[in-house]
Amino acid sequence: MAAVVASVVTAVPGTAHAADNLPPEQPLVQDLRTNSEPCATGDAPAYVATEPFVTAVLRDPVEDNQPSEANMVSGEFEAWWTDASGAEQRRTYASSYPLPSGTAQRWQLPPDVPADTVVSWHVRANDGTAVSAWSSEGAGAACRFVIDRVSPNAPVVTSEEYPADQYRDGVGVYGSFTVDSPSPDVVAYEYGFVGGPYGTARPAGPGGGATIRFLPQRNGPDYLTVRAIDRAGRSSTSVYHHFFVNAGRAPVAH
Repeated sequence: MAAVVASVVTAVPGTAHAADNLPPEQPLVQDLRTNSEPCATGDAPAYVATEPFVTAVLRDPVEDNQPSEANMVSGEFEAWWTDASGAEQRRTYASSYPLPSGTAQRWQLPPDVPADTVVSWHVRANDGTAVSAWSSEGAGAACRFVIDRVSPNAPVVTSEEYPADQYRDGVGVYGSFTVDSPSPDVVAYEYGFVGGPYGTARPAGPGGGATIRFLPQRNGPDYLTVRAIDRAGRSSTSVYHHFFVNAGRAPVAH
């Protein structure tokens, strides 16, 4: 009687479980997002205002398609950091159901993720039979972020041409307004004058001040509203710089 030999294939990351199934593709770093921002790697983590949601586009090979078969994959996410005692902490999440290949899958990080700590995360795809390599393996990289729960300090506004609560000439005369927050992580100042213009002024580097130019078009009271924005997207309270414009002359180009 002929002997029957059965072979057993064990599923390991990045390998097929059976001869008729190819493992999912390794997720690409460029297909990963922390909130809506691209995956930040290495020594430049993303800064976020609260626990972020992370997304990944997961794919199964086109060659794995079969007639009348839906190419479905689910995501397995993992995040980790070192706590204050030096111990490594890990949190994991698996998609509750698979989605079509090429679909973005999402995980909302839990509320116990600490602030002011570098947190890393990666993801792999699972087609129900085999799993891909982690997105951090090989030529890949782990995504990194830091939660910043502290809003920046409000900026200070000064102007030589239009100091606070004083009348100065005037309509058609350009003025410069210097805005500066004492917070070291401010990356932008959002501002607006009565009736406009409105805009964003950016310092040369984090924590620096910026200059806003303004050409009054009418005489009388006016004010500038400014708030500071930090690298996590947090906003300071708004400050108001009230000033008064005398009747002047035709605009002077500077």
